[in-house]
Amino acid sequence: MLPFKPFTLTKILFLLCLSFFAYAKSDTTKSPIIIHGNLQLTNNGISPVPSFSLGKPALLTTLIVSKGHFSFNPEFNFDLEAKPWSVNTWVKYKLIQRGRFDFILGNNFSLFFKRNLPNPLNEEFQLQRYQAFEFNAGFQLTSKRSLRLMYWKSQSLDGLGIKNGLFVMLVAQINDAYTGKLERISFRPSAFVIDNTAPFTAYFISQITTFYPAKVPLNLSFQTVHPLYSSPNSSFNWNIGLNLPF
Repeated sequence: MLPFKPFTLTKILFLLCLSFFAYAKSDTTKSPIIIHGNLQLTNNGISPVPSFSLGKPALLTTLIVSKGHFSFNPEFNFDLEAKPWSVNTWVKYKLIQRGRFDFILGNNFSLFFKRNLPNPLNEEFQLQRYQAFEFNAGFQLTSKRSLRLMYWKSQSLDGLGIKNGLFVMLVAQINDAYTGKLERISFRPSAFVIDNTAPFTAYFISQITTFYPAKVPLNLSFQTVHPLYSSPNSSFNWNIGLNLPF
C-alpha cells in the first residue's frame, strides 16, 4: 500500500485552478456553451474509465457542459434497481492548451450508494461521500490518434468505505481504426493502477472497442479489463454497452 499524504495540497491546487476564472473571464464570455453526453445501457456496469464497476446491468449517463476552458461533467450511474448507484460531479479547467498538448485540472464530489456487507440478505444500505482531485494531460498525435495520462487522488469525506485512493491511467484513443462502407470501428487501449485503503492494489490492462454502424444514432462498445497483478486477487471482467451519444 502506497503512503498517502494529507489531502490539503490537492484542495489548495484546486482553489488555485478556480482562481484562473477571473483571469480567463474575457475569453470565456466570448465562448459558446457546448453540451453533449452519452447514455449507455450495459450488462456489467463498468465505467468507461474503469475505476469502478457496479457489477450488474446498469444505465451509465454522462453529460459534459463546457464553456471556454471550463467544463462541468456530471455522471449518473445506476444499476437497473438503483441498488447500487453512484453520482460524480466533475468540475474541470483546461489550464494549458498549446498546439497538440493540453493539461487539465479537475475536482470531483461523488456519492456512492451500496448494500452493506456482509449482510447480503438484509436491505441495509450505506451512502458514501468522496472527493477526488485530477491531473489530466493529453497529446494529439494525429487528427485521429491521441494519448492521455490521468492521475486521480481521492478520499472519503465521512471516513466510510475506502478512506484514500489512487488511480493512474495511460490511455490511447484510436478513432476510425477501421472504416468500411457500412461501419467504422474505434479502439481505446489503456493501462492503469489502483491503490487504495480497502486495501486493494492492482495493475490492469484494458480496452474498449466501439462499433459505429452507418446512418444509425446508436453504437455498440465491448470492454475488457484484465488484471496483471492484484492483491487481493481480482479476476478478468468484461462489459458490453449500447450507447446513445447526444
